[in-house]
Amino acid sequence: MWQLAKSVYFSSIRDRLQQLLGKEGVALADWAKLGVPEWLADRLEHLGFRFPTEVQKRAARVLLDRSDAIIQSETGSGKTLSFLVPLLSLLDYPPVLYPDDLKGPQYVVVVPTKELGVQMALLIFKLFGGNLNPGIPGSSANMFNYKGPRGIKVKGLLDKEEVLLAKNNGYLRSVHVVVGTPACLAEVCSEPNALPVMQAVKAVAVDEVDACFQDHSKAMELLLTAACSSRQKPVIAFNGATIQEGLAEQAVQMGWMEDPVTVRVGRVGQIPGGLSHRYMVVDAPRKLAVLCRQMRQDLRAEGEDLPAPRVMVFADSEADARQAAPPLRSVLWGDHKMSVLLPSGEEPITALHSFRDNKATLMLATPAAARGLDLPAVSYVYNLGMPEDATGYLHRAGRAGRIGSPVKGIVTTLVTQEELPALLKMAEELNFELKEVAEPSREVREGDVDSAKRDLEDLYNLF
Repeated sequence: MWQLAKSVYFSSIRDRLQQLLGKEGVALADWAKLGVPEWLADRLEHLGFRFPTEVQKRAARVLLDRSDAIIQSETGSGKTLSFLVPLLSLLDYPPVLYPDDLKGPQYVVVVPTKELGVQMALLIFKLFGGNLNPGIPGSSANMFNYKGPRGIKVKGLLDKEEVLLAKNNGYLRSVHVVVGTPACLAEVCSEPNALPVMQAVKAVAVDEVDACFQDHSKAMELLLTAACSSRQKPVIAFNGATIQEGLAEQAVQMGWMEDPVTVRVGRVGQIPGGLSHRYMVVDAPRKLAVLCRQMRQDLRAEGEDLPAPRVMVFADSEADARQAAPPLRSVLWGDHKMSVLLPSGEEPITALHSFRDNKATLMLATPAAARGLDLPAVSYVYNLGMPEDATGYLHRAGRAGRIGSPVKGIVTTLVTQEELPALLKMAEELNFELKEVAEPSREVREGDVDSAKRDLEDLYNLF
């Protein structure tokens, strides 16, 4: 009896290893060999994702086998494609149903914020052949190089306007993939005029899963229960750099997951390698002025003949960001072109495109933008205020030093003397070296009228 039990146990271990590594016992090197459809592998190559990262290889083996998965990896390691590509691969291409016969979307991606949802929907749009840069001739990502299925639709449920369109104007009719926040998806699934968004899904992915559950636990329960109440349970994937303790057990108990496979790459809560971390102790009223001087100093260090580095500045709240935006734009005019990403601000697609396409070199954002956004080649991250906790610092710092980035990145935090102990504790918890630096001096040079004039203008704009 004992020998039989051992045999069953070790067989289950072998099967799990094969799920993660493939039948050959090694992690496969490209998308096609992982089992991704040829058209999607070709599209990934044209979009610049030539080879899957470690987390993408391991997650693909699990999800393509239609097993539920919990995917945890450090920021910037490629987690988004780790669930997006294999779950898109599970859908019917070409569709077995006419668009008008769809009972609901086949694939739902749940995200904690509108900003992340916009990025996710645009990425899926590109994977389906969409071209976000029609003005660039010869782009390898243009629609003419796309070999996949046509007519696949992706839409977002990311604000109240889209909720109203879905309930009253057929916004989600014939849509295959939906990206939405928990609150918006739950509202569309609820009376009056409830829509069966979750009832026909073949796959559900929850990105930044701990934030989704922490901020919207009731909505998440409603959505996942509705999805798993269908005749055939969909594949469920939870994804994040941090996963709250006990979430896997809860998912199994609630019937959302069946024997989920955990894919974990790197150390839990790991800061991306290669980042440098520094801080300055500054009185709260002077933080904005010191930030501007430090940004100018960093610009000079980069070299006057080089393009301005790509920079993200995090304010503590939307109100703080709105207050900081006009003086930052005035003081740094000529040094940076600024884009502002706010939860209830201008259309986030415009802000994200502006920064992504280098029309802006500085993005001012709130902590909501720290999670999941993949913005290439960010050199500097500045925290105008203290992160809420170590996880918050991890996500903010993770906007720099992302996989494939040609720059390593510097993270700068401005703190008051009272805030300093909390920051030092975060550094200890996340195990990174934190260096104190003196605030830069004012830029007035003796006998230099222009620098004196600029200093007076800065004082006027900032105070």
